Amino acid sequence: MEVKKESKTTYHHVRCSKEAYDQIVELANECDLTIATVSTSLLLYALNHAEVISTEKVVKESRLIIGGNYDSDNQ
Repeated sequence: MEVKKESKTTYHHVRCSKEAYDQIVELANECDLTIATVSTSLLLYALNHAEVISTEKVVKESRLIIGGNYDSDNQ
């Protein structure tokens, strides 16, 4: 008999601060849920309401050149 290995549906290796963990445990106990259910719900909510905002920054570079020509290859 051959046993087929099922793909993983959960990943339990997300690290967080003790403070966050304690709050998740408190919510789980209060609502009679598992820690995994509460943390998954919180993470999915945060991810669904997260936004990445990109900004472009202009960098101005100044150099002091004394005695000679400026050669960008020989800084």
